Amino acid sequence: MPQITESTVVSAPAGEVWALLRDFAAIGDWHPALPPAEIEDGPADRVGCVRVYPLAGGHRETMVALDDQQRRIAFTFADHAAGLPVRAYTSTITARPVTVTGHTYVEWSSRFDCDEADEDKVTAQVRDGIMVPGLRALEQRFGPGQPVP
Repeated sequence: MPQITESTVVSAPAGEVWALLRDFAAIGDWHPALPPAEIEDGPADRVGCVRVYPLAGGHRETMVALDDQQRRIAFTFADHAAGLPVRAYTSTITARPVTVTGHTYVEWSSRFDCDEADEDKVTAQVRDGIMVPGLRALEQRFGPGQPVP
């Protein structure tokens, strides 16, 4: 079962970054590759709500975890959704404080199952088409984290 993890550091406090990430409906507002989403079975901060992308063929994602203490949100979507030949897809985004600088470490991981022949292609699509552009957009929105001198 492939697992991909990408991360970045942004120049904003974890609480500010988390306020954006925990809003399950807002991803289309900040992620450049995703269209606007609507929430069903909401509100957008309730486990079990569904994020629907009307402009992406009605693709649906279900929030399966929301932890304000750990600043972690997780979602899943149905097999072979979003044009990806995957099964058991789960994605998690976590925002952790970098206490020395007041910045935030953002980690995005995705885990899924797929046919072995599709693994490299799907891994690249998820990493390069969804995760990295989303993390770069967070860097643009909040500013990239700077190394400690």
